[in-house]
Amino acid sequence: MGNLSGKIFSVMHYVANKVQRPAVILLYHRVTELSQDPQQLSVSPAHFNDQLAHLKSDYNVLDADQFLYHVQHKKAFPERAVFVTFDDGYADNYHEAMPLLVKHEVPALFYITTSKIDTSYELWWDDLERILLTDGTLPATLQINIDGRLWEYATGTLTAIRETYYALQTILRFCKPAVIEAAMQQLYDWSGKSAMGRASHRLMTWDEVRDIGQSPFATIGCHTHRHPAVGMLTYEEQLAEIGASKEILEAILAAPQVHFSYPFGGRKFLGSKRYYNADSIRACKALGLQLVCANYHGQVHSWSNPFALPRILVRDWPLEVFRQHMEQFFKY
Repeated sequence: MGNLSGKIFSVMHYVANKVQRPAVILLYHRVTELSQDPQQLSVSPAHFNDQLAHLKSDYNVLDADQFLYHVQHKKAFPERAVFVTFDDGYADNYHEAMPLLVKHEVPALFYITTSKIDTSYELWWDDLERILLTDGTLPATLQINIDGRLWEYATGTLTAIRETYYALQTILRFCKPAVIEAAMQQLYDWSGKSAMGRASHRLMTWDEVRDIGQSPFATIGCHTHRHPAVGMLTYEEQLAEIGASKEILEAILAAPQVHFSYPFGGRKFLGSKRYYNADSIRACKALGLQLVCANYHGQVHSWSNPFALPRILVRDWPLEVFRQHMEQFFKY
């Protein structure tokens, strides 16, 4: 079934690309070297450098204003148009990604999750990794109450611990922020580890966000306040969660915020669980956001929904692999 759906997807996009040349939005999270990266969110600086050099020489990289213009006015994109985006606001975006973007004169849009900016706390999935997958002796079993349901996991072996990590990560990504915070507090108490995070996994400071925002090669956008799957929230909760990040960023940067990306952002779902939904789009429109990115595989055309644009997630690909992927995205 997976191969069939992939073939159908390829055919559909081949046909769409024949009708109109596409643009591609690339999605990055981190540019750094990590000892372990269970979510595969990091691209090494060396690979990122090579990827940017290839984009600069072989593609038409648009900045946020240019991309927004084409989306808003339903204009066909320039040949081989690419838009580079980053989610979350990790400090390495400032320290390792930005110098390379400036070096190659490639613009990017950085979507910022605001609640942990300028703190030593980690985003919850990194915290989960820190508690379960880094050094330290853990109890042989874990009992944890998540939103009124008691779960029990074996944690006596490395294999069991890793399985527990992925199981909890799958559950928590569909929980509301208060439920995630309560679960993490139980994990701190159970493991004996504090809530203080690692310097390698911190988000930016406000000074770093401001500095990026002043670069001609960067634009800042919103990514919620606490990074929930907004599709699990009521409309009012979504309005507050998305609106909080917009309001904070506008106050810090003294500039209107019109860009947003959905946390997680996939179109896949588990039963009634959604990363975003119709209420999410309604909330974005009510808040005056103009260009909203999701996180599902696809190219952008003039008819694409500007409140749920597809993006291509970039992994730690060496140049030749990156080159092959890029050619495939623009095949027509």
